[in-house]
Amino acid sequence: MTSGRAASLCLGLFLVAAAPVGTAPLPTNAHVGTISSPAALRLSSEADSFTRAIGLFGGIAVEPARFPNTVQGFADYLQATGVRGVSAAELTRPHHPEVAARLGFQSFLPPQQWWSRGAALALMTERLNAVTGDRVIIRNWWRPAAYNADPTVGGAKNGDHPTANAVDLDYASPASRAKAERFLRSIEAKDPWLNLSLGLGAQTTHVGIGSPKGHREWHYAGWTPVG
Repeated sequence: MTSGRAASLCLGLFLVAAAPVGTAPLPTNAHVGTISSPAALRLSSEADSFTRAIGLFGGIAVEPARFPNTVQGFADYLQATGVRGVSAAELTRPHHPEVAARLGFQSFLPPQQWWSRGAALALMTERLNAVTGDRVIIRNWWRPAAYNADPTVGGAKNGDHPTANAVDLDYASPASRAKAERFLRSIEAKDPWLNLSLGLGAQTTHVGIGSPKGHREWHYAGWTPVG
């Protein structure tokens, strides 16, 4: 046996002996750590964005799984995050109850992993209540795909509502909507990571956070630019 082979054999025996009992030595090409898939990383990034948005609007991030997967559980979750002026009933009430009933829904409660989206949007809506000085009405939040596709509803197939990323809000007057728009544009400029989607009308706004399509803006009939 050559001196080189003997040295290699001794080193191999030392590594095996040094391994903990019951633990196989790592192969020489092993990598320590966990490799996340792109999809898992994207989901983690989305969750982080909504956790951050909850904090931005004055709330506290709470784990939804701590609560029952019911409308009442969602209500308790919203309370725990700091939502006070928006109810779970408002967020989960179908705008077209007859269509929802035909499809077997009494309320629209999304999967628990999306509850943080509702909390962030509710906290943002509370800020709009304060900014406008009026009660802002939530017309839509999450819309199940079948409901969203119904001709009566007329939802966009790849819009923000089937993923619970947005709310549709109605205002008491065009002046209130203009105040809300100014506020939304200010946070859009200051916090571009929110990826706001803005659909602007005379007395309504669609507001999305973390939209799958990214930041964008469109206008409905009757909208006039804020002076």
